[in-house]
Amino acid sequence: MKSTANIQVKSDLTEVQFEWLGFDGDDCFDDFHIKITSAKDTRRFDFGPCAVYSLRKLTRFFKDATQPTASGGFRHPDIRSYEMHRLDGGYRLVVSFEGSGLKEEFHIHNPLVQIDDEFLKAH
Repeated sequence: MKSTANIQVKSDLTEVQFEWLGFDGDDCFDDFHIKITSAKDTRRFDFGPCAVYSLRKLTRFFKDATQPTASGGFRHPDIRSYEMHRLDGGYRLVVSFEGSGLKEEFHIHNPLVQIDDEFLKAH
């Protein structure tokens, strides 16, 4: 049984990887993080454990062009969230960590989206 899933959103300048790791066999992953790679650097934002629902929700957003936004919120160890917004020809990702005051935006223009949906087919 596959215990990981990922969604990759890649443009010429930026690559965003949404990664879910360590499925517990029921309804949760041990780890969810977003990794963003640009020409300058690679950033990783850790959100902690999360339900399979977060994977399903983000997958629906990318497959259904009528959905303008998708978001997720977590409490590990502080309140952390991400928001994906659909833009003309791309997406805007906003990552916020309440405890540290972090709030960053990333724009992905003309991306290619790859969804590893093997996990969802089995569950």
